[in-house]
Amino acid sequence: MAGIILMTIGILIFLVGLFIYAKTFKSIERVKNNKELEKIIEMAIVDGVLTNNERSVIKRLTEEKGLDYDSIIKDTENQISNFKTDTVETEIIDFNKKNGDDFEKYIVQKFDKKYFNVKEWAGDKYVNGIYAKTTPQPDILFEFKFKNQTVEFSVECKWRNKFYMKGIEFASSEQFKRYQDFEKNRNIPVFIAIGVGGKGKKPEHLYIVPLKSIESNFISTEKLKDYEKKGDRDFFFDLKTKELK
Repeated sequence: MAGIILMTIGILIFLVGLFIYAKTFKSIERVKNNKELEKIIEMAIVDGVLTNNERSVIKRLTEEKGLDYDSIIKDTENQISNFKTDTVETEIIDFNKKNGDDFEKYIVQKFDKKYFNVKEWAGDKYVNGIYAKTTPQPDILFEFKFKNQTVEFSVECKWRNKFYMKGIEFASSEQFKRYQDFEKNRNIPVFIAIGVGGKGKKPEHLYIVPLKSIESNFISTEKLKDYEKKGDRDFFFDLKTKELK
């Protein structure tokens, strides 16, 4: 009798394990059919850290798609462990945050105070020291005054350590949509300032891209070439074309 009971328990454990494995495998396979989720996971693996914000986004997407959040997180963490360098997670977060802050200051200093005023500078950009994805508007709202004309425009600042997949993902799909809505509702131009390489306070490459010319939250290196700026020059707003030069 004891042998039969143990055998039954063994079979039940095996079936439960098989069910969990099948569910996990199914969830991980379905990730490949969700571009936004796959891209977030890929970025986390390359960065070597799964931030709290990325976990929140993954949780939302898995709930929307009916996927197993725990198994996907565990699989992602395993991939990060295999891919990760010796850099400590907190050092990576601090490094990116500092360069993000420095890049915003770098951009602000490229506007002559004689013509430009900073009207708003988003103060809720970070959550627990990590990039926030819930900021409803671009980082900085400027006011440009020249002769008798006054114009407003906004700039979203993004610094990246390097290019990824032959381009730059400057925001999530939701953020991109919010920037578009902001531009439409406020009826003012929005520009994406992108710094790549070097440090936030002195990027190796600098780009100023009009939001209206961007089709998605990812910009290819080919497209960025058309908007590269020299780092030693200040910006100026063209009232006729409404371009930031």
